[in-house]
Amino acid sequence: MTSTTRSRATAVVVGGGPNGLAAGALLAKAGLDVTLLEAADEVGGGTRSYDGLLPGLLHDHCSAIHPMAVGSPALRELELERHGLRWLLPEVDCVHPLDDGTAGVLMRSVAETARLLGPDEDRYRALIEPSVRHWDTLAGEVMGPLLRVPSHPLLLARFGLPTTLPAVALARLFRTPQTRALWAGIAAHAFRPLGRPLTSAIGLGILVSGHAAGWAVAEGGSQSIARALEKALREYGGRVETNVRITDHRQIPAADVTLLDLDPGQAAAIYGDRLPARTRSAYRRFRRGPGA
Repeated sequence: MTSTTRSRATAVVVGGGPNGLAAGALLAKAGLDVTLLEAADEVGGGTRSYDGLLPGLLHDHCSAIHPMAVGSPALRELELERHGLRWLLPEVDCVHPLDDGTAGVLMRSVAETARLLGPDEDRYRALIEPSVRHWDTLAGEVMGPLLRVPSHPLLLARFGLPTTLPAVALARLFRTPQTRALWAGIAAHAFRPLGRPLTSAIGLGILVSGHAAGWAVAEGGSQSIARALEKALREYGGRVETNVRITDHRQIPAADVTLLDLDPGQAAAIYGDRLPARTRSAYRRFRRGPGA
């Protein structure tokens, strides 16, 4: 190891899910000496696939449709297509069928979707279209850190005000059961009771990003995203160590930057009394939501 290499800032990422992989790759691209530690025998976390039923018939462990990823500024910066990632876009993004044989249908085009929603056409366009039109600018605001001064406050406020509503309250904006059903199915990705404040946020984020970038799937399953991220991390000099389970902070190598791609309960177990009491208590109360 040269003296130049030793002088580089170092980073350790614990957890090789998509967030850990993306963070590690971006840090490595910025010039840090990055090591990623993953407890399983392969990286990916929720972005993994398997053919457990029939050879060649792929099933995703968790994530399957990726409207936020295909439009992500961070993933775009990593140029994952160079590492084999190919997005596939359907003609019809989503359908929510009803018992009477009708359905709420989501197309890539806002105008076409709104037209199919009949009496709700104007309201749907008014809610969704302005944010879709400015998504390239808005994406960085929506996907960035929460506690910061936004670069485009008016644009963010236009998108953000409806997201504060409970999803059931926003549903009352629509007149037809087809539009309400379509909205409810998408808003349910919040995995919280839809009468709670802010439960419109996830649904609106998925709708806007989907209209802007498409409801994409990764060719070869969601594992292809993890593989591309791992290749990007290694391309920029990062290292990946699998089968390394961290249960105590003293197992983590010393580094200038330490990132945890773990759930709050795991973070509390690793850092224990080193966390502020209120933070530790909140992390230990964390309960996982249901899987989709």
